[in-house]
Amino acid sequence: MRPLRDPAKLAAAASSQRHLREIHAHLLVSGRIASPSHLAAFLASLASSSSDDDDDGDLSYARLLLPRRPATLLAHNSLLRALARGRRPHLAFGAFRDLPLAPDNYSFTFLVRAATALAAAAASALDAALIAGSVHASALRHGHAGDPHVQSGAVSMYAAAGDVGAARAAFAEIASPDVVCVTAMVGALATGGEADAARELFDGMPQRDHVAWNAMIAGYVHTGRSREALRLFDEMRHAGAAVGEVTLVSALTACAQLGALERGKWVHSCAHSRGMRLSVTLGTALIDMYSKCGAVAAAMEVFDRMGERNVYTWTSAVSGLAMNGMGRDCLALFKRMESTGVEPNGVTFVVVLRGCSMAGLVDEGRACFDSMKSNHGIDPWLEHYGCMVDLYGRAGRLDDAVNFINGMPLEPHEGVWGALLNASRIHKNVELGKYAMDKLMAIESKNDAAHVLLSNIYADSQNWKGVSNVRNMMKAKGVKKVPGCSAIEVGGKVHEFFVGGKTHPRHKEIEMMLAEMNQRLRLQGYIANTKEVLFDIEEEDKEDAISLHSEKLAIAFGLVALPEDMEIRIVKNLRVCEDCHDYTKMISKVFNREIVMRDRNRFHHFKDGACSCKDYW
Repeated sequence: MRPLRDPAKLAAAASSQRHLREIHAHLLVSGRIASPSHLAAFLASLASSSSDDDDDGDLSYARLLLPRRPATLLAHNSLLRALARGRRPHLAFGAFRDLPLAPDNYSFTFLVRAATALAAAAASALDAALIAGSVHASALRHGHAGDPHVQSGAVSMYAAAGDVGAARAAFAEIASPDVVCVTAMVGALATGGEADAARELFDGMPQRDHVAWNAMIAGYVHTGRSREALRLFDEMRHAGAAVGEVTLVSALTACAQLGALERGKWVHSCAHSRGMRLSVTLGTALIDMYSKCGAVAAAMEVFDRMGERNVYTWTSAVSGLAMNGMGRDCLALFKRMESTGVEPNGVTFVVVLRGCSMAGLVDEGRACFDSMKSNHGIDPWLEHYGCMVDLYGRAGRLDDAVNFINGMPLEPHEGVWGALLNASRIHKNVELGKYAMDKLMAIESKNDAAHVLLSNIYADSQNWKGVSNVRNMMKAKGVKKVPGCSAIEVGGKVHEFFVGGKTHPRHKEIEMMLAEMNQRLRLQGYIANTKEVLFDIEEEDKEDAISLHSEKLAIAFGLVALPEDMEIRIVKNLRVCEDCHDYTKMISKVFNREIVMRDRNRFHHFKDGACSCKDYW
C-alpha cells in the first residue's frame, strides 16, 4: 500500500461521500485514525471543506466521527477552529454547545474568533454587541476570560462590533498586549472616530506589521481624514511594509474623497505594477475613485474589464453615471444589471433615483420606484422617498411633491423636507419654502444648509427682512454656516481655497489671473449674478464679495499652475452658486479649458461655454 498523505489534506480532495468513506477506511486500516492529532486534522479538513459551500455533507460526516467520551477536547476544538475560520462561522456556536466536556481556553479562543466574524457582519450595532457580550460573558463564567489569547481576541471582537468602550476595557486588562492585540485596538479607536487616540497608540508600537498600518490608514479614511491617510500610506511604503490590496483600496477611497485623480491614477498603476488581480474589491474601489473624480470613461473602462462583479460593483458604476448627470446611461446600466440576474439592493435604487432626478427623468424615476416592491420585494426607505420628492421638485412639479409627501406611509424625515426646501429655492416659491423649513426645523433645528437655502429664497425675492430674520435665528441657535472650500490637485498635491483667501504661496499670481479672468469675461458680456449674496449692500460690494468665491480662486490657480492642455478639476464642499456656475461656463469658452467641478450634489463638466447639467442642478 502506498504511504497515505497527510489526513488534513485528504477530505479536501474528496469528490463524494463514497470517496470520504474510502479515505476514512484507509485511515482506519493504517491505524492513523487512532491518533488524536490525526483524527483532529481529518475532522478539521472535513469541516473546512464543508464550510466553503452550502453542502453540509462533510460536516455531518465529521460530527459522526467525534468521540462521544473523549479524554480531551482536541478533536472537538479542532472542529470548532475550522468552523470559526470558515465562511459560515455561526456553525461554530452549535459545535460549542455540543462540547462533551467543559470548554477550555482553546474552545473560547476559537469561539471568540467566530463571534468576531459574526459581529463584523451583523445587521445592526445592537446585534453585534449582543454577540460579543454573550461570548465574553461565557468566557468569564468558565474562568477563561483571563487567557491571553482570549483577551486579545476579545479586543478584536469588540472592535468588530464597533463597541469602542468595551474594546478599551478589554485592552486595559491585558498586561502585555501583542502586536495583534494592539492593532485591533488601533482599528477599534480609528473606526470609532477616535483617530488621534488611535494614532498615539500606533506611534507607540515597537513593531508594526502591515495589518497595523492598514488599520490606521483605514481609520483615517473612515473618519474623512483623507490627507492624513495618504500621508501615512506614503510612510508605510517608505517603511518597507507589505502593501497589499487592502492598503490600496483604502488609498483609492481617500483619493475618491479628495477628488485627487492624479494620485488615484498613481495608486492604480501601483496595483498594476505589483501584478494584482482586478478583484471585485479592487475593481469596485477603482470605479468609485474614477467616478468621484469625474473620470467616468476611466471608471467604465475598469468596469468593462472586470471578470467578476457583485451588486456593489454594479451599484458603484450606476452611481458614477448618476452623479455625473448621465441619467439615461445610468438607467441603461441599471437595466443591464437586472438582465444579468444581479439583484439590486436598496442602495442601488437610491443612486438610480438620484440619476433620474439629476436628469429630470420623472416618469422613468417613478417607474423605478414602483418596481422596488413589485419586482424586487424591497420596501422603500426614507432615502427613496426623499429622492422622489427631489425628482418631482426639481422638475417643477411641486404639487406632486407635496402630494407624494402627504401619501407617505412613513413619517417624513429631514431628507424629504430638505428636498422640498431645495425645490422651493429652485422655483422661487417663498411660501412653500417657509412651510418646508418649519417642518425641517422641527426635526433638525441646527441644519446650517437649510437655513442658507431659506436665506437664498428670501434674498432672491429681495426680502432682506426675511434674510435678517434667518440670520438672527442662526445666531440664537448657535448655527454656523459652513465656509465654502474648493480643492484642486496640482502635481500630486491637493490645494485648498476658502472664500477671500489670501494665504496661498502663489496668491499674487492668483490675484493677477483673477483680474485677467474678470476683464476677459466682461468683454464677453459677463455681468455678476448677485442674487445669492445674503446682505443688503451696494451692488458693487456684492460683486466684490462674489468675485472671491473659493471655486473662482481654485480656477485661477488651475489656469496659473496647470499645463494648457490639462483639465482643471475642482472639488467644492457646498453647492455651486448660480454666478459661479455661469462664470465657469464662460471661463471654459474664453480660456478654451475643460473644467470638471464636483459640488455637494453632483458633477458639472464645463466645456465650450456649456455645462453637462444643462443648467439643471
